[in-house]
Amino acid sequence: MLLQKRAFGFAALTLAAWASLAAPHAAAQPPSAERVRGGMFDASDPAGIARFMERTGYRVELRSDAKGDPVIAGRISRSDYLMQFYECEGGSFCNSVQLVVQVPKPAALDGDAANAFNARWRYVRITFDQTQAKLQMDINLDAGVTADNLEDTLDIWRQLVEIFEREIVGAR
Repeated sequence: MLLQKRAFGFAALTLAAWASLAAPHAAAQPPSAERVRGGMFDASDPAGIARFMERTGYRVELRSDAKGDPVIAGRISRSDYLMQFYECEGGSFCNSVQLVVQVPKPAALDGDAANAFNARWRYVRITFDQTQAKLQMDINLDAGVTADNLEDTLDIWRQLVEIFEREIVGAR
């Protein structure tokens, strides 16, 4: 009986070894430097956030605003977006970011439509004036977030931008 268990165990190990050779090598790739670094991101490393966003499929361009604070610009779905860094000291050591999409104000957008959208979607808010409508999402990064959390937050942002385009802007 013991010999049969050993023979079965050896056969299982042999099959497992062959299966691992036949499996794609994607699982064996080393994780990114950011994920190795504990997988934590905070707003003090805009270049690291930009690299991470680019690797996860976002179009990004890192630049500075008029005050010298970092800004990541890009395009998501049909909209241009900005990730603005806030609470910065001399253009670095920032604590939070805000994602913003700004579009010409749709004629049908009024206070009731904006309030209904804002009540329905808790992570974002619409603001508007006579000429512009904005979709905004604040993200506190002061103590850092994991790479998985940041990736999930960016995916929520992408989905809500698409809903904003469809329901408010009227883009199909």
